[in-house]
Amino acid sequence: MKAIILAGEGNRDIEYFGRGKALVSFREEPMIEYTINALIDSEMIDYILVVGNENALTPIIGDSVDRIIGQENNILDNLIKSISYFSNEENVVIATCDIPLITSDAIRYFINNALNLRVDLCYPIVERSVYMAKYPDVRRTYVILKEGAFTGGNLIMINPSKIKAIENQIRCLINNRKNPLKMTRALGMFITIQFLLRQLTIEKIETYVQKKFNITGKALIIPYPEVGSDIDRVEDIKTLEKYM
Repeated sequence: MKAIILAGEGNRDIEYFGRGKALVSFREEPMIEYTINALIDSEMIDYILVVGNENALTPIIGDSVDRIIGQENNILDNLIKSISYFSNEENVVIATCDIPLITSDAIRYFINNALNLRVDLCYPIVERSVYMAKYPDVRRTYVILKEGAFTGGNLIMINPSKIKAIENQIRCLINNRKNPLKMTRALGMFITIQFLLRQLTIEKIETYVQKKFNITGKALIIPYPEVGSDIDRVEDIKTLEKYM
């Protein structure tokens, strides 16, 4: 299977870290190396494409991946550009560069279970008690659903041709990904009301997404909290480093 690593270098990253997150040091290694190694060690991936600052990344990881392409203005433009290289693939795995705790076991579990679902889009979610049991002092954003509280992962499996067709809707969701209420509003009034009443279920979201966007999608509850352990702030590095 083909994999894409989103390693775009934004102004916020420069402000927070002094450079793109992909090359920020984590236990004396560039952060992106952990994602690359986990993908390779899973033995599920036969091609890795990275989208980011091509000039900065190539000297560091050029020999570890198959291709590096230059970044666009934002994360969605990077996603759309990168999946265009795999338009003939039925499924592509997308990962971010800032999940240094990710393991090959987590990736293998996600890919195998996502393939069995046979959908256009599969997104891993982790239940709060599972996450807190392993990483009790790591801050995460949780969405409260009827089944419990869940945080999202930094992996996703998609059908490239289907995703391109709903580019505008995805842009809205990505822009609001750190705010659960704004995200539900982006999906529509029905989802918002259900969310506020604590009656929103995973199945309702999946059914609504299929009707609204004409794609099949599933949220996969995954027992590997590592998929959700991304780094947004400098303080996150110290917090996560102690778990290595």
